[in-house]
Amino acid sequence: MKIIFAKHIGFCSGVKRAIEIAEGAIEKGKKPIWFLGELVHNELVTAKFKKRGVKFISSPEKAKSGTLIIQAHGFPPFFNLINKKLLIRDATCPLVKKVQILANFLYNKDFKVIIVGNKNHPEVRGINGCINKKGVIIENERQIKKLPKFNKIGVVAQTTQREEKFNQIFKTLRKKFQKIKYFNTLCPEVVVRQKELNEILKKSDGILVIGSRSSANTRRLVEIVKSSKKKFFWINSLGELKKQKIKEISLLGVVSGTSSPNWEINKIKKYLNKFK
Repeated sequence: MKIIFAKHIGFCSGVKRAIEIAEGAIEKGKKPIWFLGELVHNELVTAKFKKRGVKFISSPEKAKSGTLIIQAHGFPPFFNLINKKLLIRDATCPLVKKVQILANFLYNKDFKVIIVGNKNHPEVRGINGCINKKGVIIENERQIKKLPKFNKIGVVAQTTQREEKFNQIFKTLRKKFQKIKYFNTLCPEVVVRQKELNEILKKSDGILVIGSRSSANTRRLVEIVKSSKKKFFWINSLGELKKQKIKEISLLGVVSGTSSPNWEINKIKKYLNKFK
């Protein structure tokens, strides 16, 4: 078997930053340590921090003292709800924070803010929360037809959207609205991984996607592979890989989502190298 490992694999810079913030809080921060939501969307990372005594909560009011860490996907503003005994550490990805700021800028300039993304994703909820939940969330082109004729719209996107899909949605928006302000908020690293996968698909006859099913950017990679009609395997751990029949693939491409832990990927690489 021949194997092509993607160059961009494992944690992205935003996830690395969030992990470092969390590790620093555990080592030196005020206890107890609270995570507001999952720090990143990966069960292996979550399990690691649970073993270290981190408490996971869905609402900031539940943390009464200690250190509260905001997830990498961001969270709607809540600082007026927090008491002085609680230390806040913001692990929001800088790129996500930028989207929040841009959405707020558009909102304050009286644009109707269109957020292209998954309405149930915490990143999108956080962005919309920064504009008093006044944004319109668009997940597909069909929803654009139902939009009223806003005077002017401002468009931002969930950072992990598939570039091809977003471009098509934006093209449709431009046909419907004359006054439109757009900021490119797609994560460059996510876009690079999608493009790299497309290149690997040209050479391989099977793809191994590493990442959680709760990870939006991992799902984008899976969507690309599915559209190619090539065989693929979707795993999140070495244990899951060992259950797959990968020996039948002559040239296997290996990619990962941005929250896939490097320590698990190294195990997977070591295992796969046995088949070369």
